[in-house]
Amino acid sequence: MTNRMLRGLAALLVVGVLAASATAQSGKIEFNLLPVPRNLDLSDERSNFVIRSAQDWNDRTNNSPDVTEPLPAIDFDRYTLLVANAGYKANGPVVVTFDSITDVGNEIRVHVSVASPTTCPQVPEAGHFAALALIPRTDKPIQFDVSNREAGCSHH
Repeated sequence: MTNRMLRGLAALLVVGVLAASATAQSGKIEFNLLPVPRNLDLSDERSNFVIRSAQDWNDRTNNSPDVTEPLPAIDFDRYTLLVANAGYKANGPVVVTFDSITDVGNEIRVHVSVASPTTCPQVPEAGHFAALALIPRTDKPIQFDVSNREAGCSHH
């Protein structure tokens, strides 16, 4: 009877560990949005990237003398910065949104939406459109999934 109880307890323990592991692996990650500094060096093409150090953060900035905006201070010992860049758009504004960030065990999955204007602005806003999100520090690989939401606005 004692062996049967021990096996039952061991089975319960294994089930509990597997359940806790599954919960941790599919956990939503809280994130904070940061304003996009004008001197952040963004490519004209769509690109998503991860910044894990102050050196990488400084390397990604355009240090032109006409831009005096200070970079937000980020503690890279505690945080990882995610950058979702829609690229250069002549017919903006384009809205870049972090929909969700999830730890799926062996990697972090980031879902981003890029939406064109729902109504055509009288004067299109040309520029680079991006969003920044801070998550707790991680060394895991990060995978970006991007959805496009095209609206009816198109200037010719």
